[in-house]
Amino acid sequence: MTKRIRILLMVAFSIFILTGTVAAYNSSGTKMVKIINDDKENYYNTAADTVEELLKEADIEVTSDDIVVPPLSSEIKNGEEVKIRRAITVTFAYGSQTKTVKTTVDTVGDIFNEYKYLFGEKYELESPSASTHLSNNMTIKVKAEESRIDTRTDKIDFETKYVDDPTLDKGVKKTVQDGAKGTVEIKTKFTYYGDQLLGSEEVSRTVVKEPVDEIINVGTKEKAVVKTVSQSSQTIAGHNFKGTISMVSTAYTPHDAGCNSVTSTGAVAQKGVVAIDPSVIPYGTKLYIPGYGVAVAADCGGAIKGNRIDLCYSTLNEAYQWGRKNVTVYILE
Repeated sequence: MTKRIRILLMVAFSIFILTGTVAAYNSSGTKMVKIINDDKENYYNTAADTVEELLKEADIEVTSDDIVVPPLSSEIKNGEEVKIRRAITVTFAYGSQTKTVKTTVDTVGDIFNEYKYLFGEKYELESPSASTHLSNNMTIKVKAEESRIDTRTDKIDFETKYVDDPTLDKGVKKTVQDGAKGTVEIKTKFTYYGDQLLGSEEVSRTVVKEPVDEIINVGTKEKAVVKTVSQSSQTIAGHNFKGTISMVSTAYTPHDAGCNSVTSTGAVAQKGVVAIDPSVIPYGTKLYIPGYGVAVAADCGGAIKGNRIDLCYSTLNEAYQWGRKNVTVYILE
C-alpha cells in the first residue's frame, strides 16, 4: 500500500469518527460550542438552548457594557462560536474635570470621537495619540475650553456721617457710633483653554453683611468769647474792667417755677446775682451789665449755656420790663 493511499484512508477514518460523534451528540440533544472569552478559548458540550443559558451553565458572567456575539437571546446551534468582548475602563481628563467610561472600542481615536460631546466647542486630544490601542484603566488627556466659577469675599467700606449737635461747642466733634465694614461675596467666571486664561467676568455680587455707618456729632453752639482790653485802666461806670463778652440776657425772680431763694452756690437769690454757664464765666466773677449794674456770677440754670446770662430781679414786673436783649457784659477786675 502506497503512502498516499494510507493517508487517504486515515483521513476517511477520521471523518467517519467525527461524523459519528456529532451524530451522537445531535441524537442526545447536546451541542458542541466554542466560547472565546477575550483571548481565552474553551469548548463546551451543552444542552442549553440560548447563548444566555450557555453562559450561565459555564458560570461566565457578562455585564451590559460587554459585547456578546451572537446576542444573549440567540438560539445555539451545534458548532456555534460565541465571542465575548469585555469592556474596559477609560478615564478622560479635561480641565479640572474627569469622566470615566466603559468601552469595547479599540483605539484612543475611536473612543475620543465617541465622547467628544463632553468637551464643548473648542478641544483637542493631548495624549496618548489617536492610534494608540486602549488598555484597561487608561487616562486620556484632552485640552478643552472650560469655565470655572471663583468665589471670594471682599470688604465694603463704611460711610462717615456728620450730624449737627447744638449741645456741643462749635467745632467740637464727638463720635457717637463707630463704623464697621461690611462683607460682600463676589462670584467671577474664568474661562480657560487648557492652562491658558481666555477671559473673566463677574457674574454676581451678594452683600453678606451690611456696613455700619460712622456717626460723628459736630457742635454748632456758639461759645462766648471774652474780649480783653489792651489797657488795664479801662473803666465803665467808674469800675475798672479787663474784658467784655457779648451775651444774650434774660431776667428771672426767686419766685419763678423751679427757683427758690438760694442759688446753686448757696448765695441768696436777689438783685445783683446773675446765672451764667460756669464754663464761660467762673462762679464769683464780678460783672457790670449796662442797664442792670454791678453783679456777681453766683447761679446757673438748665437753659443757661454758652453766651447766655440770666439776671435776678426782686419782682416780676422788673423781670418783664427787662425782657430779652443782647448785652455787652464787662468783666470787672
